[in-house]
Amino acid sequence: MYLAKSEIAFGLFIKLLLLGTQSKKVSKRLREEMYQGLTAAFVAFLFALSFYWSGFLRLRKVSLMGYTGKHNLSYVQSPLQPSSSTPKKDVKEGTPELLRTASPLVRFDYQSMKPIPYRPFLSQHHLSIGISKCTKEDWIQIDRQYLDRVTERKKNLETYPDTCHAINSNFGANAITELFEKIVDHLPARFPTMFALDAGKCVFQNRVTGVQYDLEEYRNEPRQRLRLLAENVEEDFYLMCPDNEGVFVMQGFVSCFTNSFFAPGKLGLSMKDIHGPVPDLENRIGKGINHSMKSMRGGSMIQRMGAKLIKSPMQWSLQFCGPDLFRTGGNNFYPDPGQDVDDLSEPQDLDACYLRVERQSLVRLPDTKAIVFCVRHYITPLEEIKREGNGQHLADAIQSMPEKLGYYKRRPFWQRDVERFLRA
Repeated sequence: MYLAKSEIAFGLFIKLLLLGTQSKKVSKRLREEMYQGLTAAFVAFLFALSFYWSGFLRLRKVSLMGYTGKHNLSYVQSPLQPSSSTPKKDVKEGTPELLRTASPLVRFDYQSMKPIPYRPFLSQHHLSIGISKCTKEDWIQIDRQYLDRVTERKKNLETYPDTCHAINSNFGANAITELFEKIVDHLPARFPTMFALDAGKCVFQNRVTGVQYDLEEYRNEPRQRLRLLAENVEEDFYLMCPDNEGVFVMQGFVSCFTNSFFAPGKLGLSMKDIHGPVPDLENRIGKGINHSMKSMRGGSMIQRMGAKLIKSPMQWSLQFCGPDLFRTGGNNFYPDPGQDVDDLSEPQDLDACYLRVERQSLVRLPDTKAIVFCVRHYITPLEEIKREGNGQHLADAIQSMPEKLGYYKRRPFWQRDVERFLRA
């Protein structure tokens, strides 16, 4: 609006100058001074216009990095992080995203990085697949909770080894090897202050935990390679490998922060069979998921809940009884036909209640053609949601959740106490 007004004012000013220079009553000297003023005004306008547009594009880039809804916390990229939308100049145009070298964060301090405040419940009305492009810079995310989280993951691996990582077939082993090599190369390149890889790619070092890994010991051990990945990043990985008919089947996983998803029972299953219990998933977004997976070319990367707000109740849930992220069951509910669900409400300890948000990215490995689901979990105390001013909005999202999905998320058991707290 202000730019349009300035353009109108500038146009009137130029018109007056032109009329003045064409007037016969104006002396030659004055006419020359008016021409000089006209030239200077035009140059100043061009400079101001270029400054305006460069500032606008910078703001536009920041807004695309995160969520700037009216009632949402804005996510602004750290000045330490180069723009993820700008590819490296030495990379040829058309190079698959996974095959690029990510821009390094040479001064990155993970302890100063706040967790990204994803709030996908705002104005949620329907299920949405919400696919957008993902850059390699945004693939693996690290913040100040990193050390606590990888310590928790290591504990889970020791306590529940078969639940946290497994492999199903030789094809899965090949896909694990390819994923392993990509991440071991990526971490030191993207986060050189946290990870190191020697010149011969024989020793991988985590500078935060102080652990060194002799990679020769992992050469023919795909399950151990999964464990190394699990101990060094917060993302869980689910490897979907195409079978002889082109159907994607889960052949391996890292699942240290599972959310009511028992991964060992899903090995060998297709996407449709894995998500069979989720209400309306196949009818509403199942086809979209399958289409997106089949259309991904080798080395491509996409994400759910990335550069735009995905208003879907599938992206968030409420977690009770503490902040630990390893939950293998008990979070879903399937009422019997005709069952009365109005009297199922249970008292809840709201101090131990958290919003749990799931961010997914999908990577198509170029050699094995497997697709890797990378899943990152964020939790926020319910009290913090209220302090942000989002309590009413979360309560509205809970109330407007589709009935079957509400049952699936056990809403009848906690809705009364949670909504009362959020609206107070």
